[in-house]
Amino acid sequence: MDRYSRIELGTALSAAALAAVAGLYLVITTIVQHETCYGISNARIVCHPLEGQDAAQAAARIAVTLSIVLVLYAGGALAARWQIRTRQKDARLTAYMALVTCALTVLGLTLPAISGVGFFFLPSTLLLLAAAGVGLFTLLQANRDPARNDAETE
Repeated sequence: MDRYSRIELGTALSAAALAAVAGLYLVITTIVQHETCYGISNARIVCHPLEGQDAAQAAARIAVTLSIVLVLYAGGALAARWQIRTRQKDARLTAYMALVTCALTVLGLTLPAISGVGFFFLPSTLLLLAAAGVGLFTLLQANRDPARNDAETE
């Protein structure tokens, strides 16, 4: 595994871990403290108390949203791992495009919610985008390396 591959995989895994921490924070503030947080205003986190029906709706909304977002981060990390481990050019390109798709989808989900819950996922989104950027170097280097393309000639 070369330097770009290690950076790509480490960045994608770090993005997934950071997103899991942000999701855990949102779950804790929603369920344990009975309040939902919507972002930062004037250098402090803005939270609103939940009561009764609002708590159940907020918990369901967070569960659905977090499951979608965390699956995209996990998919990005798996795609980075797949790109590094595969030997066929077509499979490497497919894995890289899966990583790019996950990164851009997460960016599309995070940016509209930047003043709210998306704020908590901004660092992990930037890391996943960085993994996709480094993945391009990994893809180009792997396609030039004849040792990694031996499986295609057999």
